[in-house]
Amino acid sequence: MLASGALATLDRRALLQAAILLVGGSLVGLPAEALAQAPAAARFFTAAQFATLAETTDTIIPRTDTPGAKDAGVPEALDALMTNWASGERKRQFRELIDDIDRRAFAAGKTSLAGLPAARRLELIRAYDAEKMGAGDPVYGKFKELVLTIYYLSEPGATKELRYELIPGKFEPWTEMAPDARAWAV
Repeated sequence: MLASGALATLDRRALLQAAILLVGGSLVGLPAEALAQAPAAARFFTAAQFATLAETTDTIIPRTDTPGAKDAGVPEALDALMTNWASGERKRQFRELIDDIDRRAFAAGKTSLAGLPAARRLELIRAYDAEKMGAGDPVYGKFKELVLTIYYLSEPGATKELRYELIPGKFEPWTEMAPDARAWAV
């Protein structure tokens, strides 16, 4: 389980450092340049694209009695993954996807997705989702899968949306379910 915002700062140097320490290695003797902190990376998406990304993810996973995608840092984590890990082709596809959602928002309301009222935003994303998932669009499918994965790997997703029990209790083959029952995170 990743702490909220952990993916936003995830880079190759941090992974290398964590992997060395995880296997009991020492950082002594490594040249300082090997683990030198890189300057803060610029955001992958433009400011307008990031606003659309944030509203799209928060519409897919809205705040209810549990945190939404924005609360869990999904837009920042997805942006960091695009910056640090995605292939050139995936980067292009996701930029085009975000731009397509914004074009539809402009066509529907003469404003960006972020500028639409919440009810109109929900309507637009539902229609977009139905169209893309109905057509089996692999890019949108991968985008949505990534949004859900990042959310459920975040601390709020795994501990507030899902139930989390560090050490599970005894096996009970039959358990009464209450109306507020949630799935379990492991």
